[in-house]
Amino acid sequence: MKLLLVDDHPLFGVGFAHALTHARPDFEVQTALSLAEGVARASQCAPDIVLIDYRLGGEDGLEGLRLFGARHPLVSRLMISGDEEPALAARARAAGAAGFIGKSRSVAHIAAALDEVAAGGEAFDVLASRTGPQVASLTPRQLEVLLLVAQGRQNKQIAAELAIAERTVKLHITALLDTMDARNRTHLLVQARRAGLWLAEE
Repeated sequence: MKLLLVDDHPLFGVGFAHALTHARPDFEVQTALSLAEGVARASQCAPDIVLIDYRLGGEDGLEGLRLFGARHPLVSRLMISGDEEPALAARARAAGAAGFIGKSRSVAHIAAALDEVAAGGEAFDVLASRTGPQVASLTPRQLEVLLLVAQGRQNKQIAAELAIAERTVKLHITALLDTMDARNRTHLLVQARRAGLWLAEE
């Protein structure tokens, strides 16, 4: 399996690659120190999976997920981070990640997550273990809408930001209210937090 790690800490990149390839000789790991370098490297090495660090110096790893999705749509994307909060994992999933891996995880755990994603699945154990089943069952698009609701966006603004019809936004919010057993938008956010998803508000 070909892997590309985008992380601005060279020492972590070297250690990650060494530990992973030592445990799994079938893994081939290349590294990049920035999103631009990562995108260029992906064009050369055609990785099966790209792992993008959340904190990339002055760059945003979440935007990196979207960038790779636009430039290399056939490459699976995972976010890797020392911040292992469910809200960040949810944001990564909404940005197109197929998985979220905490840097504190063991090599065996990381390898298992990579195998799961390579097989076409998802690897969001942070969501599954630290939030209620309702949150874990939300689709990436529903999570995007939920995060924007938490930021105070109205339906028309959400539609414009996600480039979808306002009617579609209403359908997503109706589904969210039903899934989270919420009466209205305010109660929806209360229910999401009760389920373990600590949403950042602007």
